[in-house]
Amino acid sequence: MNNKLAKLLHEGFSINTLEKLDSKQLSVLYNKVMEQSIPNVKKGGPDEAKLKSAGKTFITYEEELGEEEVTEKSVSKQQQKIMGLALSVKRGDTPKSKVSKKVQDMAKKMSEKDLEDFASTKHKGLPKKKTETNEVKKLEEGILKLLEKHLPPHTTKGELIKMIKRKN
Repeated sequence: MNNKLAKLLHEGFSINTLEKLDSKQLSVLYNKVMEQSIPNVKKGGPDEAKLKSAGKTFITYEEELGEEEVTEKSVSKQQQKIMGLALSVKRGDTPKSKVSKKVQDMAKKMSEKDLEDFASTKHKGLPKKKTETNEVKKLEEGILKLLEKHLPPHTTKGELIKMIKRKN
């Protein structure tokens, strides 16, 4: 297998597609892909410094975290409590008959490690219950600020909807 074909396969092209191309088409495709290829280098590594000094475009990555280092945290006291209950069911400390179907499903589907991560979250600083409305309000306010900056001041909702429909 030639190097161009191997590189294109690595970039996600299927062998069926590539077999249909003649050598000239394959070369053109390879050149296009290589033009758009952006190197992925380790953050702080020697390649990053070389590419930066040459003014080239590149993407950096940090060392991957091992699975054992990734921990989940609860976003509310209520979530922490329900995860603790599911963990108790999974370990057999609490009978399944004493909990809801939802808790039983969590205990069945989630690993003990994940349940421990969520259940071990400290309560300090957590809201009693996470509310979507706060996030939605923040998102709406952000959108409104953007609209105010980029639309004429007296744009009505109807005009805005017409503009959106025209764009789609």
